[in-house]
Amino acid sequence: MSSLEIESFRIRFNYEFDRLLETIADLNDEAVNWKPPAPGANSLLVLVTHALGSAEQHVVGEAAAKTVVRNRDAEFTSKGGSAHLVARATEVRRRIDEALVGLEGRLDEERDPPFRTWPGTRATARDRLVHSISHTAEHVGHAQLTRDLYVGRSAKG
Repeated sequence: MSSLEIESFRIRFNYEFDRLLETIADLNDEAVNWKPPAPGANSLLVLVTHALGSAEQHVVGEAAAKTVVRNRDAEFTSKGGSAHLVARATEVRRRIDEALVGLEGRLDEERDPPFRTWPGTRATARDRLVHSISHTAEHVGHAQLTRDLYVGRSAKG
């Protein structure tokens, strides 16, 4: 049986992944590849691909010290359909679930800080998990806004 804290992390990752996938549900390839007309804006396909890759890297790779094969730069050039993203999210959820089981009783172990401008000199596995959830939630917001902008643009003609 997992601790309440581990279970809380599991629930929150599942919640954020559900929200992320809801942003692309029922959208066609044109919609998921559309980018808002702003510098540095990303498509829904890029946002979802990156959020899943980042969560897997932070939780499975960094917090749990398991192997993750990831090309972050390629995430930002993703194009095509979104059908594979549900399967990818299922795989990342499975890997995160396994990683969380392995982190039981180890959340206070030191890890490299989650990002370059980390405010402290040390970080823990817990810090990695908290950062990953907040990062995923941030991209959920980006994805929701991008979807809404696309729908609004399409409604205008």
